Amino acid sequence: MEVFRKSLSAVFSGERRYAIPLFQRPYVWTRELQWEPLWEDILGCTEREESAPSTEPPVHFLGAIVIQQRRSWGDEILAHDVIDGQQRLTTFQILFAALRDLARAHGERQVSSWLEGLTTNVNAIADPNVERFKVWPTSRDSGQFQLVSSGGSILEIEKAHPCVYRRKRLQPRPRMVEAYAFFHEVLSEWLGPIGGTGAVDRLRLLRRVIDKRLQLVSIELAGEEDPQAIFETLNARGVPLLASDLLRNYIFQRAGGPEEADRLHATYWTGFEAPADHSNPDGVRFWEVEERQGRLYRARLDLFVQHYLSMKLGNDVLTTRLFPEYKAWIEKKSPFGNVEAELRDLVRFADHFKVLLQPTTETVLGRFAGHLRTLDVSTVYPLVLGLMGNQRLTEDDRTGILMDIESFLVRRLVCGRPTKSYNKLFLQVLRDFEGSQDATRKSFQSLLIAGEGENVDWPDDQTFRSSWVAFDAYRLIKAARVEMLLLAVEAALRDEKTEQVTIKGDLTIEHVMPQTWQPHWPLPPDLDVETATQQREEVIHDLGNLTLLTTALNSTVSNGPADKKLPEIALQSSLKLNAYFQGRKTWSEKDIRERGAKLFQAALRVWPRPQQQ
Repeated sequence: MEVFRKSLSAVFSGERRYAIPLFQRPYVWTRELQWEPLWEDILGCTEREESAPSTEPPVHFLGAIVIQQRRSWGDEILAHDVIDGQQRLTTFQILFAALRDLARAHGERQVSSWLEGLTTNVNAIADPNVERFKVWPTSRDSGQFQLVSSGGSILEIEKAHPCVYRRKRLQPRPRMVEAYAFFHEVLSEWLGPIGGTGAVDRLRLLRRVIDKRLQLVSIELAGEEDPQAIFETLNARGVPLLASDLLRNYIFQRAGGPEEADRLHATYWTGFEAPADHSNPDGVRFWEVEERQGRLYRARLDLFVQHYLSMKLGNDVLTTRLFPEYKAWIEKKSPFGNVEAELRDLVRFADHFKVLLQPTTETVLGRFAGHLRTLDVSTVYPLVLGLMGNQRLTEDDRTGILMDIESFLVRRLVCGRPTKSYNKLFLQVLRDFEGSQDATRKSFQSLLIAGEGENVDWPDDQTFRSSWVAFDAYRLIKAARVEMLLLAVEAALRDEKTEQVTIKGDLTIEHVMPQTWQPHWPLPPDLDVETATQQREEVIHDLGNLTLLTTALNSTVSNGPADKKLPEIALQSSLKLNAYFQGRKTWSEKDIRERGAKLFQAALRVWPRPQQQ
């Protein structure tokens, strides 16, 4: 066995190919779990390369592959069996194909020719239909792989696999087609329009990153070595060190001797080693519990360090770079006078983060933290931590700012705004706010409201209303977020004259006009069937047609006619959301829109926005 560090381009350069054995599983990588994180890693490398081209930024490792050379005969190209890493190698080829096709479209021949050499063996002789590809998948995937590798453009690929929608939902296409479409989309957005300025420079920048900054570990087996045994060892044994483990060791190595290290550990670090369940002191530690952040699960302590460090640096920190970034910050910036001050600051902000991890509905901060977890916008955590630790803020202003952040996020959610720029946006707001002389809610609002364009704006009341009344909520967002919106509106509908209700048990989201409306909910007679059906489908998942119940309705009532269902909802529930149905026995598309408008008036009180300043 030999182990090599190779740049991504070196793995595919020259005349060579990687064959996926028949017993390997088909291509299974997905957008959320693999493609988006890979693109984010590459984008982070390009940003560092662009900001400091004359320096030598660290390489970024993209994982490992395990290969074993095949015997070759005659004119056959050198081939390796892929023992581990087939998903990774296949994805890189699809990414290169999309980038190559876009480079051609932009007229950048140097980059497109270079990528042609990384995706094609131009001198294949023995079996050119197979050997011309750098990676050859299993027979199940060979057709779609040839298409995305050789199609030449997104148009040709979509001719073979067009986008098909059923009930407003895009139907799944072959996984490799979806991968090509994803990388083509994000690359097109990053490069800009065909013929636009700067695209060629960006293509060359990405070439440098692929050629010099992205690396793989290539483990190459000798002929007599057992590939299965090595595969099992790589994938099933050993517990990798967390970034927080490396951080702890680094801190206490600088503590000034064993006695001082013991004192600092007992004073500050033991809190990080407390059990999640104090009745079971030998159980899992609170800070080792894994939390979902976006697509991945990571230990709470690693997540805290990532957000803490992003807050301190004012820059987004990749999870793969936590320890080296922290070490560089301490050694180059010297932000603390000594290790005790460093630990004291860590613990102070860890206590703030713990409040965000364990929200309670009894306080404004707790309710905000609970909504934040439901919205699953972890990129706002560095900003929130900075606000919680900002000693210049009054408590009233701090509370008001948190309400403003929630309004910003909810309005953008309802208005269908993208979230991809949140990491840069919130860090910029944090830098600007901490650098301002006026640390008040009003000054914070002026920063948040200044954003222009759908990537960063805080939608105004008119835009919010237009989206709210037509928001296909049940289909477009997760059920937990629908429930959050409706519960917040429920609270706003109550006033000092209304009794307070404690909800016990799980809530059920109910469609007032059922999803299976056909048996008992006839279409309006004054419209043709196709038009009436389309109008109904457009409102069936709107907020005006959704409510909450503490007990699910009997299925016969839930899908039954309006004159039976509406009285049952009003009878069963004491929620203000459902008082709307008292005395009603009919329910139409017009009723749905009217109720949506009424709910919006409550939403406007929950998530206000100041007027443009």
